[in-house]
Amino acid sequence: MDELKHRAGEKLEALHVAAKTAADNGKSRVQDVVQTTVEAIQKIREAFHSVWHNELIAEGRERVAAWSEEAVRRIREGAPPLSPVLLYEELVALWQDRVWRRSMLIFACGAVVGGSAGVLIGLRLARRAPAGPHARALHSQADQSVILVEDAVAPGAGTGEVLVRVQAFSICTVDRGALRGRAHLLRSLLYRGHVTVGRGFAGVVLDVGQGVTDLEMGDEVWGCVSEWAGGAATELLTIRSTRVSKRPRGMAADTAASMPWAGGEALIALRRLAYTPENSKGKRVAVCGAASGEGCALVQLLSTWGVHVTVVAPRHAALTLKDLGAQDFVDIEGNRETGAWSSLEARARRTGPWDAVLACAAAEVPPAALANKPALLKATAPRRAFLDIRPGPMITDRLPTPFAIIFATSFYTYRVLRWLVGCGSHTDWLEDRFRLREGLDTLTKLVERGALAPILDKVYLPQEFESALAHACSDDAIGTSVIRFP
Repeated sequence: MDELKHRAGEKLEALHVAAKTAADNGKSRVQDVVQTTVEAIQKIREAFHSVWHNELIAEGRERVAAWSEEAVRRIREGAPPLSPVLLYEELVALWQDRVWRRSMLIFACGAVVGGSAGVLIGLRLARRAPAGPHARALHSQADQSVILVEDAVAPGAGTGEVLVRVQAFSICTVDRGALRGRAHLLRSLLYRGHVTVGRGFAGVVLDVGQGVTDLEMGDEVWGCVSEWAGGAATELLTIRSTRVSKRPRGMAADTAASMPWAGGEALIALRRLAYTPENSKGKRVAVCGAASGEGCALVQLLSTWGVHVTVVAPRHAALTLKDLGAQDFVDIEGNRETGAWSSLEARARRTGPWDAVLACAAAEVPPAALANKPALLKATAPRRAFLDIRPGPMITDRLPTPFAIIFATSFYTYRVLRWLVGCGSHTDWLEDRFRLREGLDTLTKLVERGALAPILDKVYLPQEFESALAHACSDDAIGTSVIRFP
């Protein structure tokens, strides 16, 4: 028993010695850090003191004090605080000082050399290939052609972003407009990539960035990508989480990809008309180009809301559109120049005008300037009742070079101001709300209630993009064409 107590005492004494040693070591380290900090502060103070009492700095302080006294005196006398003559004399006196002149020359040379080095380093870094996972993607070229790239780089998901494995994306006339230069100025300000095709998409979330709480890895989603935000024609797409939403359960990727862009266009058109399920029942609406993706969505929604829908489309689309809810069908009768409007005017003379007329993006719809609007609309119809939802040239695309520079400067300034006030650096404010989470969730609810169904036309492979775009922009298309990554 005594031996056990002796051993326990030895162990306690050893622990006491170890604790005392650790405390002494910690104390010495703290003292060393404090001493080093005090010495550094003392050196900084000495350096500042030597600079402050430098002959050149002291002379500058005296001149500033003299300028301040002179400014106060002139203000009291009612004169301007700064005399141009006095300023000129002081600058001449400074330039005649050899020390001051040498300092200014050294500063100018340093600024030129440092700025040039920074520009060269920035240009060299810009030419370096970005790091990230590789995937297949469709890249547009300067001659409006599109090629399939097997090793395109996909950046990882940043703050507020998600990484989506795109299974399928839609092709429509907007892609042809983007390849021909639509929204090129905004795209150059916002996007630094090659992909400019693919508006609606469907896929699976592979990764979520910091701050994303409503999406998880493995979620099946769909979303929209505007013309100025690149495109969805890449197997790995990094996009803000506000531009994607969970797609309806059980819907295949091919079918889901045909809905986001076309359905969003339909919702935007109905909002511009101020049509809702409560105020649209019994109205008569004509839809030109009803065989397009947005036209099919409009026909379904309007017929569900109790609207009498008249559609203008090629003859081979008649059965499909009537199944979607169209009551009257007007054939374009083969004349592609004025056939749609002349056929609609003839129908108006027989059955009466409409409360609203919509022109969708379709090959058979001629320019809206050819339409005789008074003959198509009721006298009580508002001015916005004739609605052209086809993509046209943007104002920014027509700006001459000086005004384009002013616009770019103003645009960046506005983004910086938004960042300074805490609104973030994103560009969701450029998008219509029906192309963001709100519109995508609305489409999901409409599909799940059975009020809206995606109309899938044809499915292509990425290497068949030229054929897919040609078909999507032709008279043969009914609904939306989709490209699927195998």
